[in-house]
Amino acid sequence: MSTEQAPSQDTFIFPAEANPLAFITINADNTVTVVSKHLEMGQGIYTGLSTLIADETDAAFEQIRVVPAPGQPTPQGPYGNALFGGIQGSGGQTGMHSSYMIYRMAGAAMRQMLLSAAAKKMGASIENLSINAGVITDSASSKSVTFGDIAAETMAEPVNKNVTVKEAKDYTYMGKHFPRLDAHDKIHGKTKFVQDIKLPGMITAVIKRPTRFGSTVKSFDATETLAFPGVRQVVECQFGIIVAGDNFWSVYEGAEKLKVEWDYSKAYDFSSESIWANFRELLKTPGAKAIDYGDADTALATADKKISYEFEVPYGAHITFETMNGIMQVNDDGTVEMWGPSQIFTIDGNTIAGMMGISPDKIKLNMTQCGGSFGRRSGPQALSWVENLTVIKALGTNKPVKLMYSREDDMSSPATVLRPGFIHQIDAGLDADGKLTSWIHRAAGQSAATGTAFERAVVKDGVDFMSVEGAVDQPYNIPAHRLELHSPVMPINVSWLRSTGTFHNGFAHESMIDECAEAAGEDPFEYRMNLMTDDKREKGCLKLVAEKAGWHLPMAPAEPGTRRGRGIAVVPAHRSYGACVAEVTVFANNEWRVDRLVLALDCGIVINPDNVHAQMEGAALFALGTARFSRITFSNGGIDQRFYSDVHITRMHTSPKIIECHIVPSTQGPSGSSETMCACIAPALGNAVKMATGERITRIPMMLTGQPAEEHWDVPAILNTFNGAVKTELA
Repeated sequence: MSTEQAPSQDTFIFPAEANPLAFITINADNTVTVVSKHLEMGQGIYTGLSTLIADETDAAFEQIRVVPAPGQPTPQGPYGNALFGGIQGSGGQTGMHSSYMIYRMAGAAMRQMLLSAAAKKMGASIENLSINAGVITDSASSKSVTFGDIAAETMAEPVNKNVTVKEAKDYTYMGKHFPRLDAHDKIHGKTKFVQDIKLPGMITAVIKRPTRFGSTVKSFDATETLAFPGVRQVVECQFGIIVAGDNFWSVYEGAEKLKVEWDYSKAYDFSSESIWANFRELLKTPGAKAIDYGDADTALATADKKISYEFEVPYGAHITFETMNGIMQVNDDGTVEMWGPSQIFTIDGNTIAGMMGISPDKIKLNMTQCGGSFGRRSGPQALSWVENLTVIKALGTNKPVKLMYSREDDMSSPATVLRPGFIHQIDAGLDADGKLTSWIHRAAGQSAATGTAFERAVVKDGVDFMSVEGAVDQPYNIPAHRLELHSPVMPINVSWLRSTGTFHNGFAHESMIDECAEAAGEDPFEYRMNLMTDDKREKGCLKLVAEKAGWHLPMAPAEPGTRRGRGIAVVPAHRSYGACVAEVTVFANNEWRVDRLVLALDCGIVINPDNVHAQMEGAALFALGTARFSRITFSNGGIDQRFYSDVHITRMHTSPKIIECHIVPSTQGPSGSSETMCACIAPALGNAVKMATGERITRIPMMLTGQPAEEHWDVPAILNTFNGAVKTELA
């Protein structure tokens, strides 16, 4: 990527050999169990993978059950992710893309096994058999059997590797409606999360942690804590002070009674201001080159018009409803068993195996669903599991230990993992006709991969691809273009937050493109279209979103005393392509409201349209909160925010009244839908606000000059732990 623009935009479909027994079980009770090799985090992967199996086998929706795959400790195995180099992992909307043919081929092979078993059972010819909604019928005799009738025989059939999948004209479910398989149990409170698991003799633990990075324990007095009901042990470890006992609330409240003196002699004292100052100093010097073609310096120096902007995107917290947690047991024989969600088990399991000095196959994972992740459970440091094992060793126990994070732990302790903050400096040059001739983009922010197991895969020549994605693969034809990256090392743990680098790069890049369009005196939509060749899939997204939004039609009149604006943006993200048109109303005091979002997504072949629409809507609302409200700031070497009341998200009164979702028809392979829309929301909002007010917002959270800050958010205690909470009764 150092000297050329983006590669082919065709979505590669990974081939697969039929392996039905690893993914499908036909049961005597007439159910079909599908094994999901990807973690269900709310994104709907259980339903998506099951749709493929149900379609290829012609099972009825009501028959399908889903269970998580066991942990795969090495890259060799059926549950690996081809986009992760074969290790078991979920994230970056890779699930459907990497598994599409694996599950279709498994379903096609199982169909042949079902037909063969049914033919023997009924004494029929396979050519006369058909399957409809889990019933196999012989056209010659009108006899029929259910899957359950021949379950044992089917599972004993030899696997035919020479099978073909259905053609599109024969689909029963794919591209149509297939209800969410996990919705019923979640709605009715039946889904088991880690908090719901109780094992014999299990110990629950929390860690009392310092609030400043680099702090350690100087001394502590646990007298009151040990006297608190339900607390059994208080032990120091490298991460702080462990309080262990019978249940979460006992150890949490017991930890509040600890008297701790922290040693700050080696603590950091950085602040947001000092971090940004450091990043700005880096931007004054050349960085590692991600793109470099044409003579960008000369083209800029000789440009008729020059535009320069700096864009700032803060550190961000994942703030999932379910905080980090997990259960681990070290058995007397040295093997380790884990219970909980893991986005990248091969990394997590190998990390624990290394700490234990055992082979990875001695680690067993009992995977559970999780209450949201947004990348929180894919931290390349495997930190929560490392802490769990550290607690077990400190307690000296062979019992299962459940380590729980409070909201404060998850958000503000040095043990948290954040999206890295970034500053972008972009200089663009235009000729006398407004044509873009030069683009120099320099960015500074932490790399999430450097120093981890992912470094070899994603860092090349000093450039972490995930730090520049959304900019390095931008779709525009620019004669002279240079993109440089600085990746400073900081004591802050960073990882990927939903949409990863495409969020901050999309914000900076698409905001700047609008500035270029304005300088050229051109319509922002037309300007973008003219910068792209017809083969760019982003162009199809732009066309569709502009058409559906009525881009060339007048906006509805503004309310008295208000101003209205409309903005557009398009960003490639994780092998899919998204575009957004945002409409906003700006009030006299510079507060502003999002009235309407029109979204277009090209994610290749669509398996479940309803789920894709849900993903688009969810990503848009997630990105609204990230763009307008959420941020992590630092002072005196610590994080300022501790609770939901400190980090706002999108709520009912800040949500747009209208969100419209449109899917670009495609014959490309499926490339995912969970993150792409996140990347184009912020720039579309910024471009809409600029149209309404003339002011370019260059910082996130997005606020106009003079706009009043949002008030402190009182939230229910069940979400906020204690501080700042409103005591409410849940219906």
